[in-house]
Amino acid sequence: MLLLLFATVIGIALLNMTKDPKPTIKMEQPLLVEAEVKKEVKKEIIPEPVIEEVIEPEVKTDPPELKSVLQAIGAISVKGQPLDKYYLIVASFLDNDLAFDYAEKLILSGSNVIIIPPFSTSKLTRVALLEYETLDKANIGLDKYKDEFDDKLWVLKY
Repeated sequence: MLLLLFATVIGIALLNMTKDPKPTIKMEQPLLVEAEVKKEVKKEIIPEPVIEEVIEPEVKTDPPELKSVLQAIGAISVKGQPLDKYYLIVASFLDNDLAFDYAEKLILSGSNVIIIPPFSTSKLTRVALLEYETLDKANIGLDKYKDEFDDKLWVLKY
């Protein structure tokens, strides 16, 4: 019985070895379909875009026009040292960048803005609108601009 089983296993193994390995129809069909799909795909050549450089003519302005534009927008000036003058302060900031950002907003309204850096024991950067020679003139300016800045103005001697 064991001999019969052993002979059967050897016979099946020999039959499998002697079979001619041919691709089946199932294997050929996907290859044919894939080949047909490859034939149907058309390669389209996309041309590269042409980049053209546009040279715009220079616009020249006369210096008087340029000055009038700057005066309409306003300017920011920074005072580096005390000059014993009186300044109309609009705002104070701990951060220098915030002071410059606020000053840029003010110059859009046509104001000339003065930045006063921290001095003495103060750590605040001040944003001023105007500078005056005397305290009396500064107080007149204070009354003039109070309505526009909601009474947040004050005078600083620097």
